[in-house]
Amino acid sequence: MISLETFFSIPILVVSVAAAVHATAYIHGEARRHLVRFWGFFPATVASMLAVVHVGGKLQFLLAWEAMGLASAGLVAFESKEKSVKKATWIYLLACHAGACALMLTGVFQMRPDAWIAAFAFAVVGFGLKIGFPPFHAWLPEAHPAAPAPASAIMSGAMIPLGFFGLLKFFPIARLSSFDAQVYGWTLLALGAIGAVGGILFSLPQSNLKRLLAFSSVENMGVVSMGLGLGAVLYARGDFTPPALLAIAGALVHILNHAFLKGALFLGAGSVLRQTGTLDQDRLGGLLRRMPFTGSLFTVNAFALAGLPPLNGFMGELAIYVSAFLAINTGDPVLASAGFLVALALALTGGLAATAYAKSIGCAFLGESRSREAADAAETPKRMYFAQIFLSLFSLAMIPGSVYFIHKFTGGFKTEIFIMTAMVGFTFVAVVVSLLLLRRFICPRGKMKPRLPVWDCGYDAPTSRMAYTATAFTQPLVDLFRPILKSRRHVQPFKGDPAAPSGAAIATETDDFALGGLWRPLFSRAARLFQRVHLLQSGSLHLYILIILIAVLALLVAALVS
Repeated sequence: MISLETFFSIPILVVSVAAAVHATAYIHGEARRHLVRFWGFFPATVASMLAVVHVGGKLQFLLAWEAMGLASAGLVAFESKEKSVKKATWIYLLACHAGACALMLTGVFQMRPDAWIAAFAFAVVGFGLKIGFPPFHAWLPEAHPAAPAPASAIMSGAMIPLGFFGLLKFFPIARLSSFDAQVYGWTLLALGAIGAVGGILFSLPQSNLKRLLAFSSVENMGVVSMGLGLGAVLYARGDFTPPALLAIAGALVHILNHAFLKGALFLGAGSVLRQTGTLDQDRLGGLLRRMPFTGSLFTVNAFALAGLPPLNGFMGELAIYVSAFLAINTGDPVLASAGFLVALALALTGGLAATAYAKSIGCAFLGESRSREAADAAETPKRMYFAQIFLSLFSLAMIPGSVYFIHKFTGGFKTEIFIMTAMVGFTFVAVVVSLLLLRRFICPRGKMKPRLPVWDCGYDAPTSRMAYTATAFTQPLVDLFRPILKSRRHVQPFKGDPAAPSGAAIATETDDFALGGLWRPLFSRAARLFQRVHLLQSGSLHLYILIILIAVLALLVAALVS
């Protein structure tokens, strides 16, 4: 088997190559200062990610981790003059530095053998801020829409999984005691289930395509976390090593699948933005006819990332599913509870993910154009969709690759299930490709037949007003989960004659619960507290001397009492 360092280097190198090729066309024509900034910070980000994976000591790891955050912040701040970009960069820098502080405390507590729980708790915070564990994910939906698409591709596909690399490197499951493994497993299980279900729920009402993909990253990291957590819980029981290895293998495979698929999707979203000037799905539509390569690649990769069998995104989830069912079948109440939680969360996540990506494909690429920008769109330069093809080929290779990895990692445990799934996958791909080739090269096209108007309820040609917008497509589910999403609805009543109304509109707004419900109020209260403390900085030397004397007296009293 390959080492942990080599495994996590694969998505960094593969996604970075594709993102760099895509970026040569994506940022073409930008101002010189933008080009210098991007091509300065991009290789620095890739190099720091590789350093995180390959450095030896804890101090070197922490330095590389901080360098990775600073370099990637430079990419987020690409359009630094825009107010929203400044806000996103500030939030991202706060998350990076808070994570580094937590990792420092992790190293301190790891020096004491009786402080394992404290060390692990700070590690969950430090690495969880990079992974996007709720409620530490607030930077993800802010930074990804602000960053250029190639930067979003490497940050989502290659950077955020490095949080799991840190957890596995400094807290390897095989070296944990039974009690520690239980704490480790249930913590990751709980955070993963909340992240998977919550991430995909909050992706449903998003109209910005990159913001939807950012919440989807929270969901996919939740799936990985559930696999690792279930593996740790099974490993802690001692007698269930093969199912534990199967769950961990499924999580690792899902990291690779997510890297290739999400990287391709972010590049596809960047292509849409470059050709239309917008990522608002309510203003897109009909792009598949105008951008056939980009639309087709986005569709295939979205179906795969939704976990639809038999594509590669399903392979890792299948391993976690099988492990969960084996845990339920043990009859052990603890293992059965863990398996049931994983199976339920995966099933709910899969259904909601399919809905979210069906919305993106249907509303952005199918139907009629809803704006002049979408109607005037054209296919991107070849370099941009070649980069997506490059990642898509790796995704297809991951169908047999997942089977091989799981087989080697588990020693052949339940391999026949995955071989059968891979065979069905390749059969499906072969049939689809054959039908497309048949339609393209063999079936006669014939002459174009004249189109004549027919009676169809008074409509002669379809318009965009006959189709669902992206907001309307998912509105029933958003209304169903409104107690969780806290969506706000703004209704503009119609004007004029009721028989011919005009000017009516409805809009919904869904804020991230972590940012609006937790971090913003927390930082506001802290700011008010610091404003009061700021009164002590009066500039009076006499007051400063008085404060010093009071502090010295307090320390003397404390020393005498102790």
